[in-house]
Amino acid sequence: MKKVPLVSLAIIMMLGFVLSACGSDGDKGKEASTAPNAGAAKKPEDFKGEITVWKGYNDVSELFMKKYPNVKVKMDTPEKAEDKFTTALATGTGAPDVIDLSQAHFYKYKAMDGLENLLGAPYNAMDLKRDFTELSWDMATTLDGKRLFGLPWRITPMVMFYRADIFEENGYPSDPDSVGKLVADPNKFFEMAQKMRAKGHYFFRKTEEVTDVASPGVGYYDSNLNYLRNTDAFANAIDYAKRATQLDLVFAGSKEEQDRALNSGKLVTYFGGIYRLSTFQIDEKGNKGSLSENQGKWRVTTLPFGQTPGLGFGMYVIPSQSKNKELAWEYIKFAVTSPEAQDIFLKTADLSPYKPNWKLPAVTQKAEPAMGGQKVLQFGFSLMEKMVYQRGNPLDEKASTIWGTKLTEGLTKNQDSRAVLKTILDETEKAVSIEKEALKKTLGK
Repeated sequence: MKKVPLVSLAIIMMLGFVLSACGSDGDKGKEASTAPNAGAAKKPEDFKGEITVWKGYNDVSELFMKKYPNVKVKMDTPEKAEDKFTTALATGTGAPDVIDLSQAHFYKYKAMDGLENLLGAPYNAMDLKRDFTELSWDMATTLDGKRLFGLPWRITPMVMFYRADIFEENGYPSDPDSVGKLVADPNKFFEMAQKMRAKGHYFFRKTEEVTDVASPGVGYYDSNLNYLRNTDAFANAIDYAKRATQLDLVFAGSKEEQDRALNSGKLVTYFGGIYRLSTFQIDEKGNKGSLSENQGKWRVTTLPFGQTPGLGFGMYVIPSQSKNKELAWEYIKFAVTSPEAQDIFLKTADLSPYKPNWKLPAVTQKAEPAMGGQKVLQFGFSLMEKMVYQRGNPLDEKASTIWGTKLTEGLTKNQDSRAVLKTILDETEKAVSIEKEALKKTLGK
């Protein structure tokens, strides 16, 4: 039997989405009959059965089984789980009861059929909407805005880790608020960076990192399938990257060489999601992160150039194939909203968009030794409502590949920023033309 490529499966499923969205009342009744019972509230011990979860946290599943003693959770994640999940949705068999979809994959499912709509009965997730950030809720909503296809558990801001002691030695402020205000101004940032470069310090690990830091954080296409990155903001980001190259602010090298430069103080900043905190930590068992040699000398603040992009997203979804949707929903609610699960996630600085958990003691009281006692988790949550993130679109995969390839080429050749953006736009529109037309039909555009 000839295999159907996953891209083709995705297109077929996009087209199928419109049929399910416009289904008859009879179809809705059939869906309701296989979904969990919305009867009287049960106690945890009343739930019985087994569910399979792909890509979840083992510790969270253990806590769930402790609270739900008559439920077994099988953590049976296959290799290339997302590819297998896409195939399972297309073929109608082989999906787990729950899967955690990360930022690298969730956008593929924003126009697919085969996932439970958590806004409908008996899930009634709309009751939870007020407790989530608007951004995370939008990211978990289908392109047509009608279905919630997952419940977000993780969304983290991109931040700047920096050596406070070296900033101070060079006559600059070292506290996070003052540093954040300083670097937000492009001219002040480059003035500081140039002076510190003269003393042997670097700021970036690759040229493309500058554009990541300086870009607004939006995706490639909006919900109306309009391209988003041919703008002044992205042209400025490319110009900042070119300026960083001219000032020799980029420490090019292998990861090992860059880690040595960060530990020695040659590289004085590190950009990443706030979950990168573990890289700087020494845990309770004495395990050392690769950048843990300067305990107490690092701090974390907002990015240069005044942008607040997100970097790190996760959501739990329930496929309609699930044989135990009731338990799957209980599992998701527990993983996303319970303080017990949050304590697990916060150990790796995976920040939740579920606002009631922002004031947990693990957030408000935790002072981070690696960051000189700074309350890093609390700082991260303070950025939640300001964050901009790619809301996701099935066209993103091809668009992202072209963006990375052509951006690198343009920076290497020192091409005009507007010319680079025009080339990327033209090549992207050509590459996604078939999928874009399919999506238009699906969405009725």
